[in-house]
Amino acid sequence: MSEDAATSLRSRLVGTWTVVTVDELSTARSRLQETLCTETPTPCAETEPTRSLLQDIVLVASELTANALEHAGGPARLDVVSDGVAVTVSVMDRSPDNPPVLTTDRELGEGGFGLQLTLRIADDVGWYRTPDGAKHVWARFVVADPPPDGPLP
Repeated sequence: MSEDAATSLRSRLVGTWTVVTVDELSTARSRLQETLCTETPTPCAETEPTRSLLQDIVLVASELTANALEHAGGPARLDVVSDGVAVTVSVMDRSPDNPPVLTTDRELGEGGFGLQLTLRIADDVGWYRTPDGAKHVWARFVVADPPPDGPLP
């Protein structure tokens, strides 16, 4: 792997937003989409399937943020990290819930399916708690081919 390829696999924070109310989600979605198109290798062409990948990332980020606002009472922090191959969205809240809970007993239209949707759309999903008690729920999306393998310089 070349030095450029190795460097591109190092994660970097490309965007972070604090969302206090559900009314702020629209602005966060717009800024997230702009950031994904300018700061990550996320394909942003107006053709399928690239457009749907961008929409999926924005949808999942919105769902996870809405969950944090609803269940933790806000604020929520949305972080976007890219390593050149994948984009990870992570939402942090202060809810003491351990772990995030999947809803299985609601009728369609009653809400509560954001985490299930995330599990279906994202390439990987998880959560962790930091020593200060913050809970982070994250979703990872592969957006580009990995660099070719080869010896490091």
